Amino acid sequence: MKKIKETGYSSNDIREIGPIKVIQINPGMFISSTETPTHLLEEMIDNSLDEMMSGNANIIAVNINTKNKKIAVLDNGRGIPIDNDVPINISTKLFTGAKFQDDKTVYGCVAGLHGCGLVVVNALSNNYKIEVYQNKKYAIYDFDNAELKVKNIIDFTDNIPFSTKIECCPDPKYFESDNIDIDRIRNRLSTASAELSTGNTFILNVDDKKEIFKITTEENFKMNCFDNNEEHSDIIKFNSKHGKEQFNIMFCWSSGPVITRNLSSINLLPVQDGGTHINLFQEVLKNYFSTKAKKLNFKFNDVDCLTGFRAYYILRLINPSFIGQAKHKLGNKKSELLVFKNDLEIQLENYFKKNPETLNLLLSKFQDYRNKILSSKLKSTGKKRSSTKLTKLRDCSSRTGELFIVEGDSAGTGLIESRNPVRHAILPLSGKIKNIVKAKDILKNKTMNDLFSSLGTGINTDCDISQLRYQDIFTVADADPDGGHIATLTIMAIATVTPAIIESGRLWIVHTPLFAINEKKIFIPLWTDLEVEIARNENRNIIRFKGLGEMMPHQLKTCILDQQTRKISQIKMTKHMKKLIDLFSKPETKRQLLNNELNFD
Repeated sequence: MKKIKETGYSSNDIREIGPIKVIQINPGMFISSTETPTHLLEEMIDNSLDEMMSGNANIIAVNINTKNKKIAVLDNGRGIPIDNDVPINISTKLFTGAKFQDDKTVYGCVAGLHGCGLVVVNALSNNYKIEVYQNKKYAIYDFDNAELKVKNIIDFTDNIPFSTKIECCPDPKYFESDNIDIDRIRNRLSTASAELSTGNTFILNVDDKKEIFKITTEENFKMNCFDNNEEHSDIIKFNSKHGKEQFNIMFCWSSGPVITRNLSSINLLPVQDGGTHINLFQEVLKNYFSTKAKKLNFKFNDVDCLTGFRAYYILRLINPSFIGQAKHKLGNKKSELLVFKNDLEIQLENYFKKNPETLNLLLSKFQDYRNKILSSKLKSTGKKRSSTKLTKLRDCSSRTGELFIVEGDSAGTGLIESRNPVRHAILPLSGKIKNIVKAKDILKNKTMNDLFSSLGTGINTDCDISQLRYQDIFTVADADPDGGHIATLTIMAIATVTPAIIESGRLWIVHTPLFAINEKKIFIPLWTDLEVEIARNENRNIIRFKGLGEMMPHQLKTCILDQQTRKISQIKMTKHMKKLIDLFSKPETKRQLLNNELNFD
């Protein structure tokens, strides 16, 4: 047997590091995104919300100082226990807390599940402090760079100003920006105000400017799921409760955009990417309307009942399972939520028994939508438009969002990871686009079929620009001749069958760089040869990209998604469209161009 080469690899190479160091080395594992420290503030808020949800607090205040970058959360709950150094343990030891689900005596349904939150806040802050008033004692625990510097407990018999206060200064070295997303925090408090019973107070202080939140659940639904003055059917409300767990939903159908819009929260956590609960209720809807449409002789495809569907899901679960520490998607098995399904089915059946005219109106609406899809044809070929059921489009929830038509699945995956799902829709192109510029050929190509189905406008004489599902369309390709060719073919296809998109100024090309400065947390795209030369003269660390597929998600975000840093050019319509089509489709026209016989003046 051949002797294995000695490597010098031994137990001396194995080291054990503490929880604080683990978090500092890999912060993204614990807070998902290191773009801003907003998630740290949300971890602090979650603890106070759990106190309120369990009925032990009725005031939560959030303080944000944008000048010294200090953030704090206060509540009037029971206060963190100060015996046995509990505040120190929950700030330094992972998986420590009162919310683990084998012990339901302290909390029922909670947002904090893992016992990681305050440890993460402490680890990623250069100053972190806990203050507690409990049992006639005032306790303060002050940490500097995650190490305890002050522990002081004194008697206190006056009126207490709060029960628990968590305060910190996030360490900027762990984040791309040290600015808190105040709108996101405002939305958290507004949603909590809407979903909890009256008598609770939510306060946001930003640089001593105070906001107090009072909003109803229905107002929150309309604010997040509807365009201005969007008409809709009556809002239907179902409630299913089993023990401490609840599945509440309000929903309706809109006459506005056909896309489905969902708002949901689990134990007061916004779950923006959906999950099991949404799939469960949509299955209930599809089964019900499929049965009724067949019985009443309506033309129906089960996805039609999601046309213009608007829904607000509010759940309280004892054992929610979230995908990732950011908790943006519910990952429970469907079997764990089946206890609610029978209730929802019965309530749906009973509602439409009492409102048969509404059932017929909705089935007619779904049938009209199906007929429109089936009857929309290419005037030039007499063939039907493609189905709008796409496999690769990752849509956004906003009607004023942006669609990015991206060369390659790897770049598309990176953009999907770094996008804002409210604003950015991503459509990766499948394979090489053929040179097709004649209207009768374009929709024979699957890639183009998917593209025009996603736009929503129809094509040729059926094109209605008012139905465009996005504010702007962007083509994104590698910064090389092949990428330029793909972008050109995409633009020509749009100009051929949906010219109104270009004429309305809504088609753009994104310029992608070949080079960039890449130094630790610094990433600066270099767009011109002059910028590259200057960077070389300054001995900057320059990287070259062979294509978009080599870029990391945060690099793609800088170059393509970020309005402040990307470079884009608007595509404008030419009066020489016929000549351009001939140039792409006729060899003799290409020869004329090469021989200077073709005039575009």
